[in-house]
Amino acid sequence: MSQPGRTDTTWDVVIVGSGPAGSATAITLAKYGQRVLLVEKRESPSFKLGESLPPASIGLVKHFLGDVQGPEQQLTGLFSTTGNVSLWASEQADIADFFFTPSGHGLCIDRLAFDEALRANAVRAGATLLKGVSLRACARIADGPFNWKLTFTSDAGMRQDRARYLVDCSGRQALVARMLGVPTVHDDDRLFAYAQWFSCAGEDDDRYTRIEATPDGWWYSNRLPSPEGCETGRLVVFHSDKDLPAARLAVSRQGFDQLLDGSTHIAPLLKARGYRPSGKIRGAPANSQRLRDFCGDAWIAVGDAAQAYDPLSSQGIDKALRTASHAGHMIHYALTDRPQDAAGLGRGNTYIHQYDEQQRQLWQTYLSQRDFYYRLQPRWSDQPFWQRRRQPANEANRQR
Repeated sequence: MSQPGRTDTTWDVVIVGSGPAGSATAITLAKYGQRVLLVEKRESPSFKLGESLPPASIGLVKHFLGDVQGPEQQLTGLFSTTGNVSLWASEQADIADFFFTPSGHGLCIDRLAFDEALRANAVRAGATLLKGVSLRACARIADGPFNWKLTFTSDAGMRQDRARYLVDCSGRQALVARMLGVPTVHDDDRLFAYAQWFSCAGEDDDRYTRIEATPDGWWYSNRLPSPEGCETGRLVVFHSDKDLPAARLAVSRQGFDQLLDGSTHIAPLLKARGYRPSGKIRGAPANSQRLRDFCGDAWIAVGDAAQAYDPLSSQGIDKALRTASHAGHMIHYALTDRPQDAAGLGRGNTYIHQYDEQQRQLWQTYLSQRDFYYRLQPRWSDQPFWQRRRQPANEANRQR
């Protein structure tokens, strides 16, 4: 909520969106002593898909949230995973066990609790957090060190703030970039995720992240973190192209169950442990996309606002935290190098240019890896979902 009696506040950096990318950027900048405003349009988000993190990402989580050893005892929203089981390149299960990694485990994340923990750490680091506040307008100004006049609205009314620098962490909608007229670049990717939560009164000792290819797409499942004494929860997600018949089936309980019954491992696991559906099926875009420009004069995009990945990459949270850390450092260096106008804080700035180059390299690497893993799956070459993924990506989407 906005602060009573304050209608015009000045900040070094205003961050729009308080997901992992926004909170991590805020933490990085606030620790440097920058005056940071972190804005979240929702008072209390109610829906976020869970996500799995490999062992290599645990160091990032530690950096922003502290020690996560013994995940059951320390932080709400984290659950240790044993490894990955995939039925992808063949009908035989391929098992990648995390036992021999330095940490010995990966993590499954309850996004609502995880995101809230990151926001709390941003506030502890010195950032100001406003919830239930939406950005309505951003106007360029030349007012001493300030380059932006931002208009926000909430149930309490309207407020205006000035900032030296603006960060878009608003997710796939890329709200700030859209207001500035920066288009999103799409290839012919129509991937959509259809999620159903399941619960059971008994125990579920399966700690593997499970992925399974089918003729019409692919499945993901993981057990979810749950407070002691509560029912065990599991997330099951079907991924397919939104225009295909299977996607139209997946939006209904009957259709979702029909598709799920065709899975080799996930449906039997649910039945063996007595799981039952909990809540309604939720849908969310899962396609690959990027902004044409990752930054400009006194603004930058971070996380999914800059570029969003297919969930098969398992890089969403990892990318958000890594790029947020890099963006936070580069913004701080640019702001403290010397007082500069908006143009001096654009892509021509040495530090901002480094971030821009990193984003372009990440996108190229991601596309290559995405295409490689889809082409590892040799079956169902006559099915539209897989035919599309054996075609070269749109060259316009690959351009630097």
